[in-house]
Amino acid sequence: MRVGADHAGEVSGWPPAEFAAHGKGELTLRELLAHRSGAVGVDGGFTLAEPAHDRLLAARLADHRPFREPGTAYGYHAFVIGALTGEVVRRATGRSLQEIYEERVRAPHDLDMYLGLPVGLEARTPDMLPMRPTPQQQARMAANAPDRFGRAGVAFNLNAEPATGLVEFANTREVRALGPASSGGVGNARGPAGMYAAAISGLDGRPALLQPDSIAEFGRVHRGGTDLVTGEHDHFALGFEALGLRHAFLGDDAFGHGGAAPENTRPAAVFRAIGG
Repeated sequence: MRVGADHAGEVSGWPPAEFAAHGKGELTLRELLAHRSGAVGVDGGFTLAEPAHDRLLAARLADHRPFREPGTAYGYHAFVIGALTGEVVRRATGRSLQEIYEERVRAPHDLDMYLGLPVGLEARTPDMLPMRPTPQQQARMAANAPDRFGRAGVAFNLNAEPATGLVEFANTREVRALGPASSGGVGNARGPAGMYAAAISGLDGRPALLQPDSIAEFGRVHRGGTDLVTGEHDHFALGFEALGLRHAFLGDDAFGHGGAAPENTRPAAVFRAIGG
């Protein structure tokens, strides 16, 4: 299946009584992908169990007021963008984003990049390690630590009791097994490299999964400005970070994403190296 660029429809139909609450009824799929829904988290934070379960996250967000008027500005949907877009996929297809990914992307290309790690592969999966900052780095981190109850704190679920620790979260078997789309991908370096190659240029003799117009749409900033969560300027294209703006050597149309959990990657470099 090759995917085109028709992604401007409204998301409020899943169904209106749910997600359309609190002014979210006019949000389009394009605005959701651009991190413009305003639904970056919930008051009081998510429970310990919810961030690992995309459907639980989507259900909490559906009836929750957004933190700003939808469509008016953007801010990184750190823990929830996968759950929200995954719910759109589920309502449209009757299947989870993880199932679609496994069937159409990972399995056909035999990729070491999972959204739902089989238990038999746990022995190959070492725990993520916390960073060991120098004293200077620690001082800078402390000076720039987000307010637990500010926009960044809410987006990263720091407003919960207890606050979500990214290292501990990523290392749980439940997270690896369920593969939450925003934060639960598990793989080696070849995994995302092959995934992006399959998407944009084709892999092992198979045609590219995405059409050129879709690649172009997802690689450009549609509406710029300052990210209200991270403070970065012209931060997001559709779903992905517009990394070409920050790393000029990648090219103006480079895009990708660096994760918030310790398995931080820079797939934009993969786009350049494999996709041309």
